[in-house]
Amino acid sequence: MKITWINPAPIVGMDDDRTSDRACVRLRSMLPGDELRRRGHDVEQVFFHELPERLRDPLFLQRDVFVFGKAFTDFSPLIHDLHSRSCAKVLIDICDNVFAPPEDGLKTFYSSMMPLADAIVTSSDLLTAALQNRLNPDVRIFSIPDAVEGLRVAPEFAPRSGSIQLLWFGYPNNLPLLQNEFKNLGKLTDNAEVNLTVVTAWQNQTAPSPAIIDGIRLRYRRWSPQVMKYALKACDIVVIPSDDGSAQVTKSANRVITAIWAGKFVSAYPLPSYQVFKPFAYIDRDLVAGIRWALENQDAVRERIAAGQQYIQENFAIQTVTDAWERALERIIKG
Repeated sequence: MKITWINPAPIVGMDDDRTSDRACVRLRSMLPGDELRRRGHDVEQVFFHELPERLRDPLFLQRDVFVFGKAFTDFSPLIHDLHSRSCAKVLIDICDNVFAPPEDGLKTFYSSMMPLADAIVTSSDLLTAALQNRLNPDVRIFSIPDAVEGLRVAPEFAPRSGSIQLLWFGYPNNLPLLQNEFKNLGKLTDNAEVNLTVVTAWQNQTAPSPAIIDGIRLRYRRWSPQVMKYALKACDIVVIPSDDGSAQVTKSANRVITAIWAGKFVSAYPLPSYQVFKPFAYIDRDLVAGIRWALENQDAVRERIAAGQQYIQENFAIQTVTDAWERALERIIKG
């Protein structure tokens, strides 16, 4: 197959050091694309800013399928152009509920693009259900999860007495959910020093200076693969607060998966996609209860992490996720 992914951020670096600052590009484009290439398919990755130049090359149109990743602009004119000038199929990959806040700034783009797609891929069955009434019933839709990223790290949980090292990571638009959790996390400071590292892609601003909020010592780090690797290694527990907003409840479990795969325990809000991880983490509205449970059950924590890693290997390994992409793409191309 000849497959072109059109991405909302560039893939940078060389060989094993290739990455992107957007998780959707790494987990839903780069990783499955690399595996498809290893299987003999012709795969190219295009940053959408490169499109004007690429479209001047007639060979660019001679593809079997174009996969549009997260769209921060209206690609409907381009999709019309692709359909008129080539026989290629167009697939739109949707990894967030773009019709619910805070993601709904993109809804006008998707309202224009989705009716033109030959097929839709979503990141979960939950997201498919949320979008179902907006989709043409004649357009095929596939649910394909995010692939797990990086190397599996042996489970580790040995907090220093009197000190708790917490980690939060995610996109900046999720920071309010973390800020809403500070008061609850502050309860832990009655018995221990609590350090919370916050890792995100600070956009158009400088990360705040270190501070103490509700007794929690905060450290701010700008996202990079190296920073994430260090932050995961240095922490005791990853915290993932959330709420029941319509955009949140369709989120994938990629942050839970990332943390467990890195050998870390997770205390996370009970989003629907997190429910299957209950045997491997602490999934509850009260994140502090999860942290306290972990501190009191350290052997059980390591057992949960190990079992979670096995579950991830069976369900989210790149080979398994790429199998799903390969089947979907073949069906789309065959019509």
